[in-house]
Amino acid sequence: MDAIRKHLMEVEEAMTLLNHEEIEKAVRVLQVVKKMSGAVYVFGNGGSHATASHFANDLMKACRIRAVGVGDMTPTVSAWANDMGAESGFYGPLSEMVKNYDALVGISCSGNSRNVVRALQAGRDEWNVLCVGMTGPDDSLVSALDLDALVRAMANDIRVQEDVHLMVCHAIVRQIQAEM
Repeated sequence: MDAIRKHLMEVEEAMTLLNHEEIEKAVRVLQVVKKMSGAVYVFGNGGSHATASHFANDLMKACRIRAVGVGDMTPTVSAWANDMGAESGFYGPLSEMVKNYDALVGISCSGNSRNVVRALQAGRDEWNVLCVGMTGPDDSLVSALDLDALVRAMANDIRVQEDVHLMVCHAIVRQIQAEM
């Protein structure tokens, strides 16, 4: 039971360290997308992929925002990664889908996942769309990008970071719903 208490205490502490201004910026990004009838493309690897998929579902169902969990497009993502290199896994499909008034949400606890970084960077530099990053506490490739919002889970344990990211996603959905 000590490990459970420790984990819950670490999540609670990390939640108190969140930058609420960055979360509010993320909400504004998604509100713009909704208003302009754009789409949100959410992506990450591993546990962050699960969070991305969950977030896309909640945005569609609860907020009525068109949203795609890019990693859920397994054949397409894996084909791009196989043929063009792992860093192209998200970039490739997004390059065919992203339009004006869309937004990208990239989730990477380390902030150094090359496929997440490449897609977010292309969002800013090539596609000129709004971009949100979710990452951990360390300086990283994601945190170095000029994003519209950067939500950082201030914990060293990746399990805590993942919990914080999902809780932030739920809070964002709740705020958007409250303003509908």
